[in-house]
Amino acid sequence: MKSKTTVTNQTRLLKAIITFALVLACGLGQSIKAAVTPAPLNVQAQAAQGFAAPGNAAPANFLIVVTDENGAAVTNLTQADFTVINHFGIPGQVCGFSNQIVTFNNVGTGAYHIQVALVNRGCTWVKGDYLAQVIVANGVGHGQAAVKLSVN
Repeated sequence: MKSKTTVTNQTRLLKAIITFALVLACGLGQSIKAAVTPAPLNVQAQAAQGFAAPGNAAPANFLIVVTDENGAAVTNLTQADFTVINHFGIPGQVCGFSNQIVTFNNVGTGAYHIQVALVNRGCTWVKGDYLAQVIVANGVGHGQAAVKLSVN
């Protein structure tokens, strides 16, 4: 038969082990949460018509600059990390350019040159301002920016 002192010591040891396990689990849970929560990316975007003009179907240009939350250039993104969405139609325009990335160039400085084309063959640009949303998401970080593409 165990003495009362032995039982008390075993109880204290068991409580200490359980407390340690709970603290470890809580801390590990925070680490896992931090590891899978995407960090914010700062996304800036400018658009230029390039060779796109009313009546033609040439691609339009987007310059997108991506930095992390500390302002450091994000240089390892791929075309799959970018989505360009054309919002709001222009009178007379029957097709847009949502996710029609035809050229992708990682400049290597956190800047990315993207060209978009109209979705359907036979479509042409219409004069006006196209409003777009650029979304950048790669599992490590995410961000977005609004941009206006003027075709004149």
